[in-house]
Formats: sequence, C-alpha cells, structure tokens
Amino acid sequence: MYSNITQKNNRQHAGRFLMTVILLAFINILTFAQPYINGPLSTGPLSGATIAPAGFTWSELQGTNTGLGSGANIGAGFTLADDFVVPIGQTWNLTKVTFYAYSTGFTGAASPFNDTRVQIFSTNPSTGAPIPVFGNLTTNRLAASSTASIYRTALGGANTTRQIWKIEATVVTSLAAGTYWIEWQHGTIAPGGSNFSPAKTVVGQATQPGNNAIQHALTANTWTAITDAGGPQDFPFLIDYVPTGAPCVAVSPGATILAPTSVCPNIPFNLSVTTPGTGIGIANQWQRSTDNITYTDIAGANGPTLSTSQTVATWYRLRVTCGANAPLFSTPVQAMMSTSCYCVPSTLNCAFSDFIANVNFAGINNTSVCTPAGGYSNYTTSVAAGMPFVGASNPISVRVGPGGNEHVGVWIDYNQNGIFEPSEFKYLGFANGAIINSSIDIPATAMLGPTRMRVRVRWNTVLTGADACTVPSTFGEVEDYTVNIIPCVPVAITTQPANASAVCGSTATFTTAATGSIPAYAWQFRTSPTSAWQPVVNNATYSNATTASLTVATSTALNGYEYRALVSGACSGFNNTNPATLTVNQLLAVVTPTSQSICSGSNAIVPISIGNTS
Repeated sequence: MYSNITQKNNRQHAGRFLMTVILLAFINILTFAQPYINGPLSTGPLSGATIAPAGFTWSELQGTNTGLGSGANIGAGFTLADDFVVPIGQTWNLTKVTFYAYSTGFTGAASPFNDTRVQIFSTNPSTGAPIPVFGNLTTNRLAASSTASIYRTALGGANTTRQIWKIEATVVTSLAAGTYWIEWQHGTIAPGGSNFSPAKTVVGQATQPGNNAIQHALTANTWTAITDAGGPQDFPFLIDYVPTGAPCVAVSPGATILAPTSVCPNIPFNLSVTTPGTGIGIANQWQRSTDNITYTDIAGANGPTLSTSQTVATWYRLRVTCGANAPLFSTPVQAMMSTSCYCVPSTLNCAFSDFIANVNFAGINNTSVCTPAGGYSNYTTSVAAGMPFVGASNPISVRVGPGGNEHVGVWIDYNQNGIFEPSEFKYLGFANGAIINSSIDIPATAMLGPTRMRVRVRWNTVLTGADACTVPSTFGEVEDYTVNIIPCVPVAITTQPANASAVCGSTATFTTAATGSIPAYAWQFRTSPTSAWQPVVNNATYSNATTASLTVATSTALNGYEYRALVSGACSGFNNTNPATLTVNQLLAVVTPTSQSICSGSNAIVPISIGNTS
C-alpha cells in the first residue's frame, strides 16, 4: 500500500507528464505544414437561380467586374505576379504553391495544364531589375494538377465552359520575415492554348483593399497593373509551408496608428499598431466600423499593417489572436474625411494633340492615349506606384503630343495633406511631339510612403505652381499617379576593378559594382601612374564607358594604362575605385626551323607560328 505522500508525488509526476505532453503536442502543431491562402475564389453553389453541377461551385464575377481571367500563358509570353507577407518573427519553409487557372472550352477529364514556372522576389519585380530569391521562368515545377471543382462565370451567367483547375508547383525554399512577390506562368498540353487565371473573388465586392496584382509582357518587358471596373485585383494562390521561430505571446497590440492623418476619397492611407504581434501562431485581422460599436472583418487584411482607402469617415482596429488565447484588439482610430483634398481639374481638351503620351519616373513607365472627355486620367490604382528617393535628384521624362508648344509641370504632395501646393511643383519645360527630360529633387522633409503625383501638360502657356487645377487654357491633359517615397541609400563600392591582361587586337574588360540608390558610373584613364586622369568616352577603343563594365579594344599603345571608375548615386557624390592596370602583350612571329638549304630557283615552305611576348 502506498503512503499518502507517495500517492501525492505520483499524482504530481503524472500531472507534470501530462502538461509536458500537451506542451510538446502544441509545439509539434506549430511546426506542421500550414497553408497561406491569398484570397477566396468560390462564390457558392448558386449563379443567379442556377445551381452548379453536382460536386461543383461557381466563381461568379461580382458587381461591375467583367474580367473572367488574366493571361499567364507560357505560349503567349505573359506572367502574373502578386505579393504575400511572412510575418515578423517567423521563417517559412515552403514546400508547395498551388495556383488556379482555366482553359476555355476544354472538356477533358484530366487537366490540360502540364507546365508551370515560378519565381519569387523580395521586392516588387516591376521596379528595377531585381534578382529572384527562388526559381526562374525556365524550369517546369509542376507536381500535380486536378480539378478545383469550380466553374468561372459572369454574374448570373451559369456558364460551364471554364472549369478551374488546381496547378500544384514544387517550391522548396526558406523565406525570412518580409514582403515577397511571386511570379508565375502556366503551359497547356496544346502549346499556346487558352490559359487564364481567375482573380480573387469576394462575394459582394468588385475589389478589395490591398489588391495590387500585376502582369508582365515578357517580350516588351513591360508591367501592367491588373484592374477590373477601375479597381485593382489580386489572384488566389495557396502556399504550403512549415513555420519556424518562437511561439507567439499574447500581447496587446496597443494603439492604432493612422498615416497620413488627412484622408481623402479613394486615396490610399496606412494603418499600423504600436505593438505588432510576433511569433508562430499569431493571426491578424483588420476590422472597420462606421459607429465604433459594430465591427466587420476586412477581406484579405491579415497583416500587421494595412493600406486602404475610403469615401466616408470610418473607424479601424486590429484583432490579434495568439493560438487558442482570446483575441486582443488595438485601440480604434477614426479616419476622418479631409475638407482639403486633391482638386479634380476642370474639363480639358486633349483632342488636338495636346496630350501626355508617356510618363517615365522612378519605376513608372506609363504610355497612355488622349482622354478627350475631360482630359483627366487617374492612374493612382491602375498603374504600379513609382518609388522615388527622398533627398535625391530623381530623373523624369515626359513625352508630349505634337500639338505645338506643350508645357509640362509636376506636383508631388510631399506633406501628404491632400493639396498640391506651389512649393510642391516642378516645371519641366516644353516640347512639340518629343520627350522632355528633367529631374525632380525630393526634399529631405518629404513624408515617406505613398502620396499623390500630378503631371500636367498645357498648350502654349507656361505652367506655374498655382496651376494644379486652373484652366487659363482649355487645351491639355492631366494625369495623377501614386509614388511611394522611400529613403535614399548612399552609394558604396562593393567590387574593385582588377588588373587585366590581353593580347593586342583583342578586348579587355574592367568591372566594378556598387550598392545604393541609382548608382551611376563614369570611367577614367591615365597613361602612367604619375599622369593626370582623363575621362573615357565611347569610341572605337572604348565602349560601355558609363556602365559598371568598361570594354577596351587593346593595342600596344595602351600597354601600362590605368583605369578607374567614378561612382555616384542619387544622394551621394563621386567615389573613385582603385586603379587597375592594363597589360597588352605583343604578338611574335616564330620561324621554325630558323634556316634551310635550298637550290637556286627552287621554293621552300617556311612554317611560321604566332605567339605573344609573355
């Protein structure tokens, strides 16, 4: 018989053992594969009054949407890209990504998709030329493809010609916390056949806050924002991953932060909290309310921050859940509508070639046509935001129509107060059917983040800072864009050019590299270590004189020349690299044998080989 003390100890050990098992089970759950779902697709079993075929549901267009799908077709040379976020404090070990697509009119029982290409970027791929952190557009990563049991159809259309298929790609990589962009394209058993990806579909909503998907035309290397009925769209995909990192801890998210505090209709603004949650198991959900009593979830708003827009005053809060703990809420904030918002230009007329043909600035490269009805185009959501550097000189070019003296001016709302002020204006110049090249200096006092930019062309009259909406002349056009102002990073040289050796008549290359914002290169040479440095210009001897790699067509006259690069950036002066020396080796004719005996009047063959002097 056990004593009471022994029984008590046994019960304590058993309780500790049970708690240990529960804790281990919880930790194991956290390390199992989890799905990230980038938005819904199915809208239910009814399209109008029509019930979907047995085992299927509909993906029905909502509201004013008309686009059934967008191309990501290998045969047609298009891709699609969309973003996702790995939360702070986590690392995702990806195993698979599932996409969704249809081939119009396909009636086979097995999937028509036999190829899928995937690459992942740590930044928006439409800005600059980033290198993917995973994948490429040459490797087929298809693991499996099967029906999604969904038909894509127009509103009330009940059409079964577009069966949606799941396309599973093997994607094995680890991603630390941050924002990523995934780019994809699919191929079919009939190369170049019908191949479209349906957009994310939420019942009752034509678009959702945070949507920002883009399409890449590979041959032209141009990116276009995906819009429908004037609103940005996203695409559904599913990421299977195993998270690693510390389990989450239930901590109050604190206050809800609104930036900017001045909110204008349909203009993006940002929401965040003072104490964002971290760790595995954390779940975020942004909510909105018109009365600060009844809150509803914002579809797809599941990150620690939110970029959204509104047309009426609205309250916002973040619900944060850690595992099985009760949810915690941030202190709500009300986003009030500003009484000072961007003016809409009075009616302009661009039908007589007084128009903006192209705007190229900080990643924006938008070619447009004249909009005679009103002469105003709002590209703030349909064109990807530009990313100029604060405290830097950012190049800009605007091509105008051939209507005469077309004057161009630009406003950027640096203080984000909803007003284009004269101090935020830059006059670029005038042209007739040509490109105006200039630059815009973003002041160090400019607020970071998304803000509005206005580009205006006016016929035969110089623009001033007070002309964001005035109409002294009715001939011209106005276009609005969003720019995301970011910090400028001074240039730093990371690779020094190395000495080069070449045989005369061949080429030699000197290469450098630098990090920072908008690095620029200018090569110099000198004839000896004691002579003066001179600029290298492109000619028969030199090419690529303003790039990171200088090419030299060698000759014996260049033997011993030294070369260096002057490297500058958007917010830094010139830094020069170390000098590198060019050694040019001469060619030498070698006769073997050196002499021969021959009879008078006869011939002899004398072999000659060519080598160099080294």
